[in-house]
Amino acid sequence: MSELTDRLWDRFGGLAFDDLPDEVATVVGHCVLDWFGCALAGSREPLAAILRDELTGDAGPCSIIGSDRRADPLRAAMVNGATGHALDFDDTSPVMGGHATVPLLPAILAVAQEQGRSGAEVMTAYAVGMEVQSRIGTSIGPDHYGRGWHTTSTIGVFGAAAASSWLLGLDHDRFGAAMGIAASSASGLKANFGTMTKPLHPGQAAERGILAARLAARGYTASAEAVDGNQGFAQAAGTGALDRDRLTMWDGRWATPSTLFKYHAACHLTHAGIEATASILADGADRDRVERVVLTVNPSILDVCGIPEPSTGLEAKFSLRGTQALLLNGVDTAAVASYEDEPINHPAVQATIPKVTVETDGAIGAMSTRVELVAAGETWRAEHDVNRAADDLTDQEHRLRRKFEAIAGPVVGAATTRDLADQLTDLSSIADIGTLLETLS
Repeated sequence: MSELTDRLWDRFGGLAFDDLPDEVATVVGHCVLDWFGCALAGSREPLAAILRDELTGDAGPCSIIGSDRRADPLRAAMVNGATGHALDFDDTSPVMGGHATVPLLPAILAVAQEQGRSGAEVMTAYAVGMEVQSRIGTSIGPDHYGRGWHTTSTIGVFGAAAASSWLLGLDHDRFGAAMGIAASSASGLKANFGTMTKPLHPGQAAERGILAARLAARGYTASAEAVDGNQGFAQAAGTGALDRDRLTMWDGRWATPSTLFKYHAACHLTHAGIEATASILADGADRDRVERVVLTVNPSILDVCGIPEPSTGLEAKFSLRGTQALLLNGVDTAAVASYEDEPINHPAVQATIPKVTVETDGAIGAMSTRVELVAAGETWRAEHDVNRAADDLTDQEHRLRRKFEAIAGPVVGAATTRDLADQLTDLSSIADIGTLLETLS
């Protein structure tokens, strides 16, 4: 065992559902609800159809969300993971530094459905995976992401492995092996943002996390120090070592309630600019007479959503200029359909893109944006930061239910959507998670 994996398993390996604080259990329910909505809506995307055709069939113990196809746990986790991220509308974690639920929950559901596990066990496994991946993500630091690694996948594989290890009942030594296998499975590059391969990343993380735990359960060996030891993951893909201060600051605390949810169907780093400009328009700026818009962001954002001239819906999701142009032309940035190819290629939207300029300031937060907008000769200014978890969880649930109804309703119908929302926000009364999954396939 390594100090890191021993420490993590001491804290979370024996976790039980009754150990979850009310706040943690509530936010787990919110994450589950949000991911299922994204997965149901994402099941209609071309990339989901391609993966279903390639990886699934008519037999297997596990359900494929939004389809009558079935698969083994590994392939089900892969397809459901990619499907849940197809729209890039799922939650994020500022602690982990990536999309938190999408590499984690598909792995849990696949293992739990195969084993006939309960909803309470799914929620507990989720908390285990979330807390483990959050601690690894925060302690590897932001340079890992800055170098081009997609943390949703590279860190998410550890969460998937930890949650699967809990479901499989692994001991300390075999958990260490699972984490060592996961360390050699971590992959995903930001160079593929704006393409179908970005959603593939969390699917791979979910699949490989399960595989790591299953191999370890059979006695497959790996070094537990492959995460943080000499020539391990942190050394090879980070800055040389995990930041122990970042790790210990979460002792006795829960990272799960820090989860952030998306209310615009684009990259989360575009949301602060959208919110700031929307507030300017709400205050009276004339969108029809906009002369120019200047966004000031942290320079690191440009490696994520800096596509300057988007021409596809996927590119628009990762374009500060594109999302601004959509908003300024009255396109609903919260609607999934707004990120198909047609809206971004509308002549009025394309004509607006050159009016948007992006500048950088290293002092501004990575999830903050300052906006200066000139319309009809008048200058307007606003600033917004989306890196703040909700204080009012009741209000957050209301917002997430509205989002769920909007994106899942077209797939399963309004009445079913309302019933599903009640079940998904609290899985604890479900005796066999497979019964729920069957209704979603």
